[in-house]
Amino acid sequence: MQNGAPILKDVVLVGGGHSHVLLMRMWAMQPIPGVRLTLISQSVDTPYSGMLPGLIAGHYSEQDVHIDLARLCSWANVRFIEASATGIDLHNKQIFVEEHLTPQSTQRNQPRPTIAFDLLSLDTGSTPELSVDGSADFSVPVKPVYNFYTRWQALYERVSAEQQSAKNDSLIRVGVVGSGAGGFELVMAMQHALAQTTAEFHWFVRGTRSISGRPVSVSDAAFAAARQAGVHIHTEFDVIDVQVDAVVARDGRVVALDEIVWCAAAKAPAWPAEAGLQTDDRGFVLTNEHLQSVSHEYVFATGDIGTQQKTPSAKAGVFAVRQAPVLFQNIRRYLLSKQLKTYKPQRDFLSLMATGGKSAIASRGPFCITGPAMWQLKNHIDQKFMNQFRLLPAMQFGRYSLQIPAALLSESSITPDEADASLMRCKGCGAKVGASILDFVLSQLTPIEGDGIVCGLEQASDAAIINVGDHALVQSVDQISSLCSDPYTFARIATVHALSDVLAQGAKAHSAQVLVTIPYADKSVVKRDLQQLMSGVVDSLNENACVLVGGHTSEGPELQLGFVINGVQVPQSAIPVTVGDKIILSKPIGTGVVLAGHMQQLAYGVDVHTMLQSMQLSNAQAAQQLRAVGCKAMTDVTGFGLLGHLRQLLKGQALGAELRTDNITTYRGALALAEQGVQSTLLAQNQQITSECQFNSALNPIWQNLLCDPQTSGGLLAIVPAEAVNDVMAQLHAQEGSAPSVVGSVVQSSGIVVN
Repeated sequence: MQNGAPILKDVVLVGGGHSHVLLMRMWAMQPIPGVRLTLISQSVDTPYSGMLPGLIAGHYSEQDVHIDLARLCSWANVRFIEASATGIDLHNKQIFVEEHLTPQSTQRNQPRPTIAFDLLSLDTGSTPELSVDGSADFSVPVKPVYNFYTRWQALYERVSAEQQSAKNDSLIRVGVVGSGAGGFELVMAMQHALAQTTAEFHWFVRGTRSISGRPVSVSDAAFAAARQAGVHIHTEFDVIDVQVDAVVARDGRVVALDEIVWCAAAKAPAWPAEAGLQTDDRGFVLTNEHLQSVSHEYVFATGDIGTQQKTPSAKAGVFAVRQAPVLFQNIRRYLLSKQLKTYKPQRDFLSLMATGGKSAIASRGPFCITGPAMWQLKNHIDQKFMNQFRLLPAMQFGRYSLQIPAALLSESSITPDEADASLMRCKGCGAKVGASILDFVLSQLTPIEGDGIVCGLEQASDAAIINVGDHALVQSVDQISSLCSDPYTFARIATVHALSDVLAQGAKAHSAQVLVTIPYADKSVVKRDLQQLMSGVVDSLNENACVLVGGHTSEGPELQLGFVINGVQVPQSAIPVTVGDKIILSKPIGTGVVLAGHMQQLAYGVDVHTMLQSMQLSNAQAAQQLRAVGCKAMTDVTGFGLLGHLRQLLKGQALGAELRTDNITTYRGALALAEQGVQSTLLAQNQQITSECQFNSALNPIWQNLLCDPQTSGGLLAIVPAEAVNDVMAQLHAQEGSAPSVVGSVVQSSGIVVN
């Protein structure tokens, strides 16, 4: 990272709030060589709160209002770690994190290691204040905002289901508790979204006025808009108890409700105060005029999580946006030992509140205007903000500078496009040498013959098999470059990938040695990265009952992991492949194109990180299940793509295969990226096999690319008896996180037919 400069300092950003996303954009334009930025966020996407009411009302799509953090980090050369911060060790400068484990990760028995930092910035927002009796059990909290839309969708479905089951014209009563702008915009957006249903909306305001801190005219305009929309307003309603079907006020009033949404005052998470940071009475980090913690100068806090001690301001997104340039400058100045800048919150600002439909209330100072024109103004401002992250300018981080003369290129196998300075070489198995080159070189070698070699160079298998008495030693060697910025995640993927060669041979993983190439950096940074990396390696090896017995480390230009994996196999008689046998694939394909799309900032971050989770799923269980039903041949799908590995699987057989593309599962986003022309750098070499295949003329030509797409930590490709398919597919589907499919059959004619 950092354009090849050795890393000397780690700046860690916790939370994908407004200040941090703007800071990363500015940092990308003006980085400090030797300083690495890391973002820790509990979600790949972060919502822009200003457009959330429009999303709920139906004016925007989910994609319209979310900033793709993974894409932004890839573009800005920022390391991204998808996890939630749960605590800080301020003395040792470490952050405790908790991953959001997917089903395929449930077997993990070790937490991921802490994340070390030299400078820390917090922009995590707030959490719901649910101290009112029953609010935690019987309401839907708006905070944290990042996953409220999911909760809203669930509420919407419940309201719709209740309406369908209700008798005659029974009303579904929905209440929103919250006197501020958030409560107003929320109840108006929900009312607009459900206007065609029999839902009835109630807005509970604690005092006589709403929207505290704004002129009386703003409260009056909000009340008028709510009444016009048919919302029932309950003023001076201080909720002291939330029940399963009602809210109770301090004065004894009770309002029956079917659904309750909680948008009252928020509070800070517990961990900043527990860590020892000085906080205000609600737990928010107290900061000085430089946005620094008043108790720990190497910690900054902005947005809702921070409170300026001398000049506190409202918890509103507009302040977080204004804080971003000062935060950016002060992080730079702190690292460079320069005087810090002062942040002075503005006394007043333009407030724009959506009223459900495409109208809004605008206010600044004593002025208040309502109407569609104000919505257009709000939409313009919101879209301008979001376009900063949708329309990212071209960057040159990590690119090759291959200014090769045209005369040389004309005689080379490298095309001008491949030599272009904007091209980035793929990682993982997309960086392998092509099969045709490898086959040619191996054919020219004359190694001596050895005793007990069951599978060696002549068989060109992914693993060597050597007889050692009653058992066979199965050994594989693998090495890949880092394919994601999180070293722990990369290590887990690389380990699972390396183990698959042995597992595909029907062996039980026994032991491993690891080869680590780590970029040159300050020794403290090397220690941090090596700890993250090796923790991921050991966690995955432990989950596969494979012992780490040794290894070797070295410095190099990029992070790489290599493995020697040893397995033990009980030799079994080969079962002949016959016509009618079925071909099963245990995981989707498309890792090459999605990773290439991610490097070019074309892939959606959520698609990339969903795929990275799947790539951490070991093939051990699937291999065992396939062997148990009489699997006749098996391999893992990696660098040579599905077609290349299928040809390898059929090698020596006087039979062919028919593939059904409508049965082949691809990772989300892979097909769309392939249709955009995104390709792995190994694709062209892999495509040489297509000359040996017969493709249905009606088939989308893009499938030729997907079937040759190089895979990293791909699934198993197995040939099983037709009568065993139903049983083994049921077993494979039972493994959480798996996506197996029956992709074809063995046929009489030689070659591969693709339909």
